[in-house]
Order: sequence, then C-alpha cells, then structure tokens
Amino acid sequence: MTDLYLIAHKVNGEPAFDIAMRMECPECRINSDSPDCMECDGTGYWWIIPTSGHRAYPAKGWQLVGLRFGDLDIETDAQQLDFDSLPDHYAHSASPTVIRDRLASLLAQLPPAPTVPFKRRF
Repeated sequence: MTDLYLIAHKVNGEPAFDIAMRMECPECRINSDSPDCMECDGTGYWWIIPTSGHRAYPAKGWQLVGLRFGDLDIETDAQQLDFDSLPDHYAHSASPTVIRDRLASLLAQLPPAPTVPFKRRF
C-alpha cells in the first residue's frame, strides 16, 4: 500500500489540510539524466490527493503511519508555514469574463458550418 500523509497546502487562497500520497514525477522518469527537474523541484515526486487525483503543493507533510493526535499543533503550524509562496491547489488563471471573451474569439475564428439542405416531413 502507498504511504499516506497529512499535508498542509493552499486551497482557494486559504491554508487547508488534506490526505495525500507521493507519486513518482513523470518528467524525472522520462529525463532521468536531468537532476534539476522543474516539475518536482528536484524531489523526484509529486504530491497527489488520492480522492480527487489532483496535484497538491504542500508547505509541510506528516506521514500518517505512527502519527498521534498530540504530535500536531495544526493551528500553530498553519500560522508558521509560508502559504503565500505556494501555488494554489485550484489555480485560477483568469476571471470568468476573460474566459468568456477568449472563448468568443476562438469561436469567431471557426469556419462557418456547412449548410445541408434537408426535407421537412409534415
């Protein structure tokens, strides 16, 4: 079984805690001769939230095996970690208005649909 971790990461701009697992970095697997992988920052793995399959960017992680409730001070840890420098779990690249305008411009570039004559049945 894959080892699970409790991770502290940023979700929608706010600190959050989730269960995550490590996954081998696919970029490192393909380019094993490059020690400075930009995808995983040279760690050799990504963090994945197993229930959703989304990638996470944790500030800190604790392995669940052997972890006891008294081992964590979540409130203190959340205040001490630098969440501002982390990528967001749900990154938003543009506002809905920008997305709508981009989609409209892409649709305007499409060729017109061919007209096919059809016979109505009455």
